[in-house]
Amino acid sequence: MDQQLQEQVQSILDAAVADGAENSLQFCAFRDGECLVNACAGWVDFAHTRPVDTRTVIPIYSTSKGVPAAAMTRLIAQGKVSPDMLVADVWPEFAKNGKEKTRILHLLNHTSGLHQRFPEQKTYELVTDWPYMIHVIEESAPDWEPGTKTRYQSLTYGWVTAEIIQRVSGKPFWTYVKEELFGPEGIQDFYFGMTDEAEQNAAEIRLRPPMQQSKSISVCDPLDDLMREPCIRRAALPGFNGIASAYALASFYNAILTERYFSRDALKAATILNCPEPPPPSRSGFGTYGYGFALSGSLADPGNVFGHGGYGGSDGLADQQQQLAIGFTAGTLGDHPCKAKLYELVNLTQREGWAP
Repeated sequence: MDQQLQEQVQSILDAAVADGAENSLQFCAFRDGECLVNACAGWVDFAHTRPVDTRTVIPIYSTSKGVPAAAMTRLIAQGKVSPDMLVADVWPEFAKNGKEKTRILHLLNHTSGLHQRFPEQKTYELVTDWPYMIHVIEESAPDWEPGTKTRYQSLTYGWVTAEIIQRVSGKPFWTYVKEELFGPEGIQDFYFGMTDEAEQNAAEIRLRPPMQQSKSISVCDPLDDLMREPCIRRAALPGFNGIASAYALASFYNAILTERYFSRDALKAATILNCPEPPPPSRSGFGTYGYGFALSGSLADPGNVFGHGGYGGSDGLADQQQQLAIGFTAGTLGDHPCKAKLYELVNLTQREGWAP
């Protein structure tokens, strides 16, 4: 631990809470496999009766997507699946209504044309019914020819990637993650399916005005209400419902950087820009994808910084050049001016953060 850096980070977090901009904050960073800083500030609840600690867990929304992305990269590295394979080779029931030529890469890089929301998502209980949602996706038709256009699969990404992970590995997604990713690295305080014990130290969430929700055909919006629902929190829906601490997020990306799940060559393959459109001038995140990771970096190396951000401002990311892994979580959902200061302190190559 870098004591000077720890004190600087703590000062930034404390100031953000003290001026009322934030209620609960966590920030953690690893470099070269060692924890540089692990700090927190604020309160678990908005009544300010219980302080946050470094093991408090907070909903991270799409920051969750880094986990199925890593799981898919691991399976690809092991030769158990290929990004060029047809989805139908693993999941035959998927191949209908214009999805017959969809490749696994199209699911990973958000070019499948699948919907972000479905009208069949009428109740929270239906959203958590895995066979039901998989059937809905199987019966759906893409909005364009797969592989020809990018559209972020905000919720759908989790179902389609986890279904492939389950079919290839023979294990339920959450079991696979615990046994293959989190367990061997001792990663705690990261959940796809909350327990009674974990709920005891889970931070409350609240929108920061004037952050607004768009209208939706699905019960899944508004997203802040979605992640307050007990049945949603108890399910494993890896596109959006992870609940974690910043330390757990940073530990996860540190495990990737230190080749605990797959080799550096496999990571390079997973962080190559894969999108049909011309590369955007700015690579601050969404719209540029590898094997499910959002990418950011120079024109020469667009995947140097990779990871994912989430609704409300959480981040889990890594800088390959600097061997730097970061986790950031917050209970107030919105913009977080303090993030730029934090990222500058640890010298992250791309400092802007990735909020969708």
